[in-house]
Amino acid sequence: MLDAENLCKLIRKIPPDMCRAFLNNHFAVPTPELDAKQNLTQQRTTISSVLAALSIAERQQIEQTAESIILLSDALGRDALANVCKKNISADNKTALDAINNQCLRALWFFENEHTLFLEALSVRQADSFRQSRACYSGFVAPPNLEIHKDEKALDDFHSAVAEKLECAKHDVAIQLFCRLRADAKSHDDTVLYQVSIHHNLSPETIECVQDSEVVANDIIRAISTHITYEPNTGHLEVLSKKHEDRAPIASIFADSLLAAPFEGQSIPLKQYDYQSLASPKIFNVSGEPVQSVKVTELGYDGRKGGASLTKMTLSTPGTIYQRARELYDDDFAFSDHTLTYAKISIKLKKQGAERARTVSIIFSGENQCNIKSKREKDRALCDRLLAKWEFIKEIGDADQFVTA
Repeated sequence: MLDAENLCKLIRKIPPDMCRAFLNNHFAVPTPELDAKQNLTQQRTTISSVLAALSIAERQQIEQTAESIILLSDALGRDALANVCKKNISADNKTALDAINNQCLRALWFFENEHTLFLEALSVRQADSFRQSRACYSGFVAPPNLEIHKDEKALDDFHSAVAEKLECAKHDVAIQLFCRLRADAKSHDDTVLYQVSIHHNLSPETIECVQDSEVVANDIIRAISTHITYEPNTGHLEVLSKKHEDRAPIASIFADSLLAAPFEGQSIPLKQYDYQSLASPKIFNVSGEPVQSVKVTELGYDGRKGGASLTKMTLSTPGTIYQRARELYDDDFAFSDHTLTYAKISIKLKKQGAERARTVSIIFSGENQCNIKSKREKDRALCDRLLAKWEFIKEIGDADQFVTA
């Protein structure tokens, strides 16, 4: 099923009997009883065969739901679910949830038993995905330590102003307001974060399909999303939208309607990462952090004849990457004779509570790209602290000067 990537993942990640029940209960897919004598692979093949026989339209409907469940099954999805259920889940449901170890099954449980929280977590997860993309992100400075105006009039004024800006009828715009937590980079504590999700309909578009051997036209309406986050602790106002021209106006509407504060449109100062110091051996200070060890495991650099080269090693490989390079090339080789274009730092974390020991990687590439925004909030905050402690943040500049990943 090349047209149903997430549905294939779902079939692999949950037990066949639960997958069959999910398909029967929510989509009325007539999946036959599974043969208990067959192994899991054979049972999953039976389910896949039934789904493959469906029409593309029927399969795509299931694929959309499967995608939302898979999105809440990775590390960022796990954080999003944990965030929304901290104060909103009953003791009985928490007990039932704690007994589920499989993260995909946990996401499926939310879908079936706490659907409102499931949708809220999905919105949080999608907002975090937008934050990873430079093409979707703009950050602005707003007054700090303000409370969101949640009264009916403020929300209605915001709703009307956003609809006018987006040139939509008000009933074609949906507004959702969440209060969530984000790990603070400087302290080890969570900080309050307000998130507003704006969903609005695009103009109808016409697509063609075949019905009764005839080509007919059908109008469909798609909705797209914009997310706004406000962190009172810092005053940072982030707008996450694929339309660059809408970000500043929507941030201004948010500040006027829900913060009742002036908005000047000043951009959040952005970080510039300087990792050229990794060209020489470096001592990594991890005092006070849950870190067992740190090692540079990959370095890329401009080659002597204009090409690019990459040196790699694993965490378990003895010695350092600087020693490894001299073994591979020659005794006089030094990364400091080149300009680094890529670097990977592997950080082995200590075991904490029920969470097992694991490895987190910080990757630098190009002039100013770093992968920390793609991490779980807890890991992102840790990496932010470590980067500052290790002096990899060269300077703070204006948004027009630097680009961050």
